[in-house]
Amino acid sequence: KAKLGYKVSDLSVAKAYQQIKQDATTGYYSVLQARNLVKVAQESVDMLAAHLKNVQAQYEVGTVAKSDVLRSEVELANAQQNLIKAQNTYELAVSSLNNVMGLSLDTELAIKEDLKYEKYSQSLKDSIGYAMVHRPEVIQADANIDAAQKDIQVAKSGYRPSLTFQGAQDWNKDKFPGDDNSNWSLSLIASWTAFDSGVTDAKVKQADAATEKAKQQAKQTRDSVQLEVRQNYLSMQEAEKRIDTSQVAVEKAEEDFKIAQVRYSAGVGTNIDVIDAQVALTQAKTNYIQAMYDYNTSLWTSSFTGSYIFL
Repeated sequence: KAKLGYKVSDLSVAKAYQQIKQDATTGYYSVLQARNLVKVAQESVDMLAAHLKNVQAQYEVGTVAKSDVLRSEVELANAQQNLIKAQNTYELAVSSLNNVMGLSLDTELAIKEDLKYEKYSQSLKDSIGYAMVHRPEVIQADANIDAAQKDIQVAKSGYRPSLTFQGAQDWNKDKFPGDDNSNWSLSLIASWTAFDSGVTDAKVKQADAATEKAKQQAKQTRDSVQLEVRQNYLSMQEAEKRIDTSQVAVEKAEEDFKIAQVRYSAGVGTNIDVIDAQVALTQAKTNYIQAMYDYNTSLWTSSFTGSYIFL
């Protein structure tokens, strides 16, 4: 039973180690997401600033109304506010990652990678099957059942005789110097409690109940792990589909924004058309980044919860 207890404790260490690894990975992807959102916010500010210059130039020659200038200035100010928020979110993400890694919170990180799409080849069935074999909490639950069954054996020992084996040696000298006297004695004592007022029966029943409880807890653990893997796997598939649709949306939004700019410069489009197109473009890029982040974190979590990162 002590060996099983050691195994359970060792698995707790492994689970804590892998949880830290997951936290670090999620924090890393959060930094990548925040950095990309800062880039999108900066592009939005740059585009609106350029558009404001165009509006002001046309206003000076009398081709557009003052309201266009005011509306463009408001949109630029709003975009600048969003940029400030995005920059703050990025700083917080970096600090959180530093905290997970045990670094100083103000440590500057030089991250070279970016969010990328890599298809996950494992099926849901394979991921669940691997989890049932390799997840520490599942193995822990099985070990707890074995330990509880050992308690049944210990409790049943009350029905059996108790054997005690003893050995002793004594040594003495009558004189100094003198003859040495050395004696050995061995004894084997057997005892058997014929009646213990039902104490042993109660201990056995208690151990049986603890074993049944351990089995139920193991079932709950397996069900929870399967549900967790399933949720992460389906979230990953959802994000994968969103990557395709949001990527197309970005391409269409970029084209729409260019057309709106040309139409406005030619005097056949409105300022609202340009602003709406720019907002739609920013939203499409944000959706794409979010989809990439969700996919990567779900991919990691799916492989993590399904196979503990295939270590």
